[in-house]
Amino acid sequence: MLKKLTLLPFILLPLFIVAQTPNSEYADKLVKTYYSKANPYFNDIYGGEGYTFPISIDPNLIAGPNTNYFVSLPTGSYVILEFTNNKIIDYPNQNDIFVTENGCNYERAEVHVSTDGKKFTLLGTVNDCELNSLDLASIGYKDPVRFVKVVGLDYGGNSPGFDLVNVKGLPKSSVEVLTDAITDSLDNLSSFGFVAVNNENPAGPEWVIESEDLKDAELTIFDSDKNKV
Repeated sequence: MLKKLTLLPFILLPLFIVAQTPNSEYADKLVKTYYSKANPYFNDIYGGEGYTFPISIDPNLIAGPNTNYFVSLPTGSYVILEFTNNKIIDYPNQNDIFVTENGCNYERAEVHVSTDGKKFTLLGTVNDCELNSLDLASIGYKDPVRFVKVVGLDYGGNSPGFDLVNVKGLPKSSVEVLTDAITDSLDNLSSFGFVAVNNENPAGPEWVIESEDLKDAELTIFDSDKNKV
């Protein structure tokens, strides 16, 4: 990564660093479940393990890069999953979020997204046979996604309801949050994996910031009076 910035010589630099790494794309924490009791044979969330279903199941098993377990979401039932070490952004000209379902019975679910886990916005509807990825640009959603809610819409299949396996961000849309760093000047960026060089441009200090380790970074820069530059 190579950035050129023209800056004041003395600054405070709160630095929020993000980068892409393998296996960071999955929603890895179950935040909430709601069971609508649409299936009278179960009193709580159920699903399956491999080819064994429907059975009572711990819904936490679908968090992370799970491929063996699933929870069934009959009409009105839902789960909320959180991305704790990454966020999903709208990357241009591609879908951003992938929802994995078990099997193909044309079971459907709504997918809602949120930044704070409180206010959710409907992104779209997926099904298990044809449509399993969605684009944040389709609803003009610009904020980073940290929470996804999947709501079952029907009662189909041998384990009735939408059989959710996992949720993940697609490549280029998923960025891992590595750390929140604060440094008092550009000269001290080296401790966070950057090389910062002042070119002493006569028109104003011109800094070249490089990193061989990080794919992307967001910098918020303040002057000596703590006003955002």
